Amino acid sequence: MSAIILEVMATVLFKKGTSRLANSIRQGWMSHIDNIINALRTKEIALGIFLYAIEYVLWIAFLASVDISKAFPLSSVQIVLILLASRIILKEHINSYRWLGASLIIVGIYLVGGNI
Repeated sequence: MSAIILEVMATVLFKKGTSRLANSIRQGWMSHIDNIINALRTKEIALGIFLYAIEYVLWIAFLASVDISKAFPLSSVQIVLILLASRIILKEHINSYRWLGASLIIVGIYLVGGNI
């Protein structure tokens, strides 16, 4: 669960960080290089990358101890948590179809993943 929480936090930080990015004044492929450098200089994106690195270590440790057929469906919890975080933290509007989809994901996790 720690790995999933870290991934949700990193994703929210990436979203917050992208809102602070300045557009490059260069044209062509150099503008992409500028955007990457600017993104890495954004504290939210840098922290998000750090959290993702920790998340991967935790996820690998989890996979070493659980059948992948049970572990992978559990990772779908992040979809639901990102939906909640986008609503609560980022104040995004979530329509009823997305809430319905999140509910179906939860049911699917239970049916496919079972008890871990």
